Amino acid sequence: MLWYWWCRMTEAYLHGKPSCQGVFKASPEDFQVTEILELPVTEPSEQVGEHQWLWVEKKGANTAFVASQIAEFAGVKERDVSYSGLKDRHALTYQWFSVQLPGQALLDWARLDHPEFKVLTSALQPRKLKTGTHKGNHFVLRIRQIDQPEAFAQRWQAIVEKGVPNYFGPQRFGHNGQNIEQAKRWFNGELKRRPSRHQSGLYLSAARSFLFNQVVHERLSANRLQPEVGDAMMLQGSQSFFVVESIDDALKARFASGDIQLTAPLPGSGRQLTQAAVAELEATVCARFAELHQGLRKQRIDEARRALLLQLQKPQLRWLADDCAELEFTLGRGAFATSVLRELIDDVPLEE
Repeated sequence: MLWYWWCRMTEAYLHGKPSCQGVFKASPEDFQVTEILELPVTEPSEQVGEHQWLWVEKKGANTAFVASQIAEFAGVKERDVSYSGLKDRHALTYQWFSVQLPGQALLDWARLDHPEFKVLTSALQPRKLKTGTHKGNHFVLRIRQIDQPEAFAQRWQAIVEKGVPNYFGPQRFGHNGQNIEQAKRWFNGELKRRPSRHQSGLYLSAARSFLFNQVVHERLSANRLQPEVGDAMMLQGSQSFFVVESIDDALKARFASGDIQLTAPLPGSGRQLTQAAVAELEATVCARFAELHQGLRKQRIDEARRALLLQLQKPQLRWLADDCAELEFTLGRGAFATSVLRELIDDVPLEE
C-alpha cells in the first residue's frame, strides 16, 4: 500500500503547502458536525407514518455502530435502520436516523441509554431516510496551539476567497487505504467470495474517489485552473454541466463569478465526457491506475463529474485565545472538512 500513501501525501495544494502548525481534534468537541436536513414542520398529533426518524447526538461512535444499537433497541434488523450520510467518529456530531416500525407508535427513545450517543428528538414520517438526502453539513472546528496566528488568518482569507481542492478525505479509502486494496483484489478476481452490496459500494466509491483525487492533483500541478476547450463545466449548485466549445468573455465572466465551475471525473463506463486536451489529461491519469479504471468500467459504473474546487459557505473565523481559532462554515453533501484543514495547517493526519 505504499503507492496509496505516496499518492495521498503528494497531492498538490491550491495555496502552496501551509507553514502554520496547530493541534486539531484535541477533543471531540473541537470537531462539531451538524447535518443539514430539515423535516416538514408538523404537530406531534399530526405525525403519521411507519418510519420513526431520530435526531441523534453522538460522540466517540461511528454512524454504523449507532445504527446497530438503534436496531437492537427497536428489535429490528440493521437493514431496517437508515441514515443519509456517515459522520466522523472522533467528533461531536448531529444527524438523522430512521427506523421502519409499521403500525407502531413512537417508541420511548429516551430509554435508549448509551454513553456515546443519545436521541434528542423523534418523529413519525411516511418515508424512510435515504442515503444522500441531506443538503450538506455545518462545521465548527477549533485549532489550538497555532504557532503563526497572523499567517493563519491570512491563509484562511485566501481559502475563503478562492476555495480549496475538492479532494475526497482519507476516510473514503478506509484504514491504511484498505478499501482501495480490496477494490484492486476484487477487480483482479483475487477475493475468495464476492463482496456484499455494502462492501462493493465502499470499494467502487473508493476507486472512483481515488482517481478523481489524482486528476485534481494533476490539474493543480500543471496550474490548469482556468476553463479550456473541452472542459466539462458544472453549474453552481447543481449536477448539470456542459462541455466548453469555445472560450469567450461571457464564459470567463461566468467562471469568475462562480456561476460555473471546473470539474474532474468520477470515472466509470460509457463515453468520456470531456474533449480535446482535457480528455487527454484525464485519460493519462486513469491509465496510470489501469486496474482501478478498468475495474470500474467492467462493473458498468457510469462516469460522473464533481467540482474540482470546493467553496466554503458562510465562513467565519473567531479567535478564542491568541493561539486558538474557531472556524465555522458549511459544505455541500460529499465535501470533506479535512480538505479545508489540509490547506490551512501542516501535518493534518491522513487518518481521521
